[in-house]
Amino acid sequence: MKARTAWLSEPEKSRIADQAIGLLGSVGMRFAGSRLLPLLTEHGAKVDEPTGIARLPRELVEWALAQCPRSFVMAGATLADDVVLGQDEPFHFSPSGCVAKTLDFRTGERRASTLTDLRECTALMDVLPQLDLMWTQVSATDVPLDRRELVEYFTMLTETAKHVTFVDCPTEVDAVLHIAEVLSGNLDSFRERPRFSTVCTAASPLQADGPALDVHAALAAHGVPIEVYSMTIAGATSPVTLAGTVVQGLAEFLGVATALQVAAPGARLVFCFGSGVLDMRRATFSLGCVESALMGAMATEVGHYLGVPTLNPGLSTDSNHAGLQTGYEKALKVAGICGADPDIVTGWGLIDSHNTMYLPQSVVDNEIAAMVRRLYGSVEVSDATLAVESIARVGPGGGYLGEKDTARRIRAGEHLQPSVSNRLSYDKWIAEGTTENDVAGDEVERLLAVHAAKNPCLDDGRIDALAALCKIDAEGVRRARRE
Repeated sequence: MKARTAWLSEPEKSRIADQAIGLLGSVGMRFAGSRLLPLLTEHGAKVDEPTGIARLPRELVEWALAQCPRSFVMAGATLADDVVLGQDEPFHFSPSGCVAKTLDFRTGERRASTLTDLRECTALMDVLPQLDLMWTQVSATDVPLDRRELVEYFTMLTETAKHVTFVDCPTEVDAVLHIAEVLSGNLDSFRERPRFSTVCTAASPLQADGPALDVHAALAAHGVPIEVYSMTIAGATSPVTLAGTVVQGLAEFLGVATALQVAAPGARLVFCFGSGVLDMRRATFSLGCVESALMGAMATEVGHYLGVPTLNPGLSTDSNHAGLQTGYEKALKVAGICGADPDIVTGWGLIDSHNTMYLPQSVVDNEIAAMVRRLYGSVEVSDATLAVESIARVGPGGGYLGEKDTARRIRAGEHLQPSVSNRLSYDKWIAEGTTENDVAGDEVERLLAVHAAKNPCLDDGRIDALAALCKIDAEGVRRARRE
C-alpha cells in the first residue's frame, strides 16, 4: 500500500503551463541591468533596452526547458551525504533562510540572529537524521556586512557534511569558485559533485535583479545548482486567485530559467514556489495558510509535468511561538504538499512566517518529517503481514506480545517510535512535569554535544585553505570548538 494523490488533471497542468509560457511572450519579464539581455536577443527574444523587459518566444522557453535536467546530485562531503533529485527519488527535507531573528530557547528572548545562532542551528541540523540538505538558515547580523558572506560560508561548510545552499546571492563570484576548488580539488570535480548551490529569487511580479542573475549564471556555468525561487503573495504581488498565482510563479521561474539556460546550457535548476497570501483583514503575509499548501501542490505537479525538480516550503507556520498553531499548520501543510511529491521541502526550524528561527522547532520538525515519511511510505500487504496464521494461533481473547513477529517487526520499524511526542498516561505525564517543548529543548542541548564530539567534516588542510580564503582565524575556530 502506498498513498497516491493527484491534485490537477492533465488538462489543468497543460493549461497552467501554456498560460505561463504565453505570458512570457506577450508581457515578458524584466531583467534590467543584466549582461544576459544581448544573449537573449541573439536567441530570439525581443528586448526593450530602456526597461530591460525581455519578451521570450514560446520556442525559446520550450528550448530552455529541454535543457533543464530532471535529475542531478546535490553533493555532500561524502557519497553517503549526497542527495539525488529525480523522478523516482523520494522528497527531501531542508531548512529555509536567511532569517534575521532568533527566538532564544534559553532566555525566551526574540532577538537579532548572530553567528553563534548560525553555527548552532547548522550543527544541530547536521545530526538530525530526517534533514537531508542545509541552507543558510539565519543571517549572522553581528558580523560586519563586508565580511558576513564569507564568514557564513566558512561556518556552514565546516559545521555540516550535508549539501549546503547559500541563500543570499553571492557578491564575490571568484571567491565562491575558489571555495569550490578547495572543497573538490578542482572545478571539474566540483561539477561532477557540486557541494553547494545558490538561490536566485524573482522579484514579483515578473522581475529579476539583473546583476544578481548574472552572478547565478556565472556559477551555473561551473555546475552550481541554482534554486530559482518565486515568492509571490496572492492578492498583493500576484493575482488573488490560487490558479493565477501559480501561473505567475511558474512564469517567473521559466523566465529566469530561460535566461540562465542561454548563458549556461544544461544548468541544474530547481523550480522553487514559496507563495502565500495577503491576509486582507490584518494586512499581513501568511505562509502557513491552507491556500499556500494548495498552491504548492499545484506548482509541484506542474513543475514535474514540465520535467523540472521542485521545492516548496511545506513546513511553514505563521505562529509566533511553538504552540498549537505551529503544530497544526506545519502538519497540515506538509502532509498536503508531500502528497504532490516535491523534490525538496523547506521551512524546517522556522516559525513566524519564516521570519524567526527557534532551535527546538528543528527537533519537532524532525519528528514531523519522520511522520510524513511514514505516512507516504509503503505498507506491505502480503500473506506475512495479513497475519492470518498469527490471528488464528492467538485466537479469541489472546494477546500478541508473545508473538515472535511482534518484536521482530517493531525493531524493523513497523511502528514509528517518536522522540518528542508524549504517549504517557495523564497521571504519569503530570508526575513527569515536562511538555514536548521541554523535551525538544533538552534534545537540542544533547544533539549539540553529539555534534561537538564528532570529527570535523573537512580535513585540516581544507579548513585552513577555506579559512584563509574567507579571512578567518582557523586556529581560533578550533580552540572555540574545543572549549
